[in-house]
Amino acid sequence: MRHLRLLAVCAAVFLCLSCSEDDCYYCGKDITRGIIPDVDIPVIQADTGSAPVDHGTVVDQEEIADDEQGDGEVPDADNTGTLSGMVSIESTTFDMGCEQNVAPHCDKTNSLPQHEVTVPGFMIDLYEVTKKEYEACIADGGCLNDTDNELILYQTSADSQFCVLDSAYGDTYPVNCVSWHGARAYCAWAGKRLPSEAEWELAARGTDGRFYPWGVGPAPSCDNTVMYGESDWACDGGLTLPVGSRPGAVSPYGLYDMAGNVWEWVEDDWHDSYDSPNRPDDGSAWVDGTHPENRVIRGGSSMTKAEENYEFLTYGHYGSPADDSYISRGFRCAY
Repeated sequence: MRHLRLLAVCAAVFLCLSCSEDDCYYCGKDITRGIIPDVDIPVIQADTGSAPVDHGTVVDQEEIADDEQGDGEVPDADNTGTLSGMVSIESTTFDMGCEQNVAPHCDKTNSLPQHEVTVPGFMIDLYEVTKKEYEACIADGGCLNDTDNELILYQTSADSQFCVLDSAYGDTYPVNCVSWHGARAYCAWAGKRLPSEAEWELAARGTDGRFYPWGVGPAPSCDNTVMYGESDWACDGGLTLPVGSRPGAVSPYGLYDMAGNVWEWVEDDWHDSYDSPNRPDDGSAWVDGTHPENRVIRGGSSMTKAEENYEFLTYGHYGSPADDSYISRGFRCAY
């Protein structure tokens, strides 16, 4: 028996040593980061051009609660925290996806063909949902794991030292370790919903064809993105950083962290390209009659390295299992 235990320990050590520094799930780190391709990609070259920032209208939570189209009562700011504002984006037509032979890494972002989409007016959170906000949903009974049916909405620090729920991490850290089901449950509890992929991309890039939320350049770095630093996640800060930590790199509508910090779930089912007659061009979520295993995630995370910075592109389209509650998974809500 002693020999068997020793063999098991050796095997675990080998697994961790055989993983790269930032992606060993067996060491408590995310082995996928939501990426479908498994290839080495060159670094995107910096572009010195930049488009002007055009902020949308910030809407207060209480105004949302008064909207007659709401699906339910939105908790007040005291319940969900102080970072609960939303931005209102008017009905807009834009080019979604990667412009082939113009934009970088079309073949590595699963975002072809580029296509015109008309998105009705909507509202979307300025910030990623925080630890404090999600813990309020748990306390109120709106976000509860159903272990009997193996439906896991979230994991806590008891499951992994890298999960912020029920941990010493501050209230304004983005919630992580949340599955697609858990993200959906929170948004429903808050009287909101997950954004469609088209809504998310419009909010991230606007209508001027920018590659990153802040423009067509410069390339992602710790100056504008919460990403892997020289030796550790979150620009060497470990795990993630509080939401809104890069105020100089907001999207055209003023949204924070649309690149980096945590991957963000959207409503859509995963499809490996947009080349389909079933693709909606009306801004709605692309949902199949029978849900596939994977859903769409957007935006990259604090674990993304410089050589993988194509993950931060505003049109980057990736998939992950709906029940995936890895440490890099978070979200924001729409309305």
